[in-house]
Amino acid sequence: MADATRELMIMSVHPRHLHKIITGIKTVELRKTRPSVGGGQPVALYATSPTRAVLATCTISRVVAGAPHDLKNDLLGAAQVTSTEYDKYFAGADRAVGLYLQNVLMLPEPITLDHIRLTNTWHPPQTWHFVAAERLSNFVGNHQSLASIGALL
Repeated sequence: MADATRELMIMSVHPRHLHKIITGIKTVELRKTRPSVGGGQPVALYATSPTRAVLATCTISRVVAGAPHDLKNDLLGAAQVTSTEYDKYFAGADRAVGLYLQNVLMLPEPITLDHIRLTNTWHPPQTWHFVAAERLSNFVGNHQSLASIGALL
């Protein structure tokens, strides 16, 4: 691992959106709150139910934040959502955040929630969660995809 003080961001994504990220169609993930990250942040992408597994890794190239109506035209295409979906997601929100993703790589083998729970009482985050590099092996155990994730840090 390059830097033992780094943290891995684990981001929950709906399976239909994660599929688009993995295939390269979707390059921006939308959020209502801004994580304390910048360019180069390593990320493990967790697919929510019904998949319930870490399927891929990536890095965040940049983060943009602002009023939803100000960012809408810039984010729609890259986020692969319709105007209606965007408006519904950000209804009542003061802020829109776009996490630009790059270097997306599928893991050799998914890390299922059941596997993670063999050594942890982890509950998948609604948005994101951070795991310190030195705790990564405690988090995923001896899973064969550990090396792929560890290479990010």
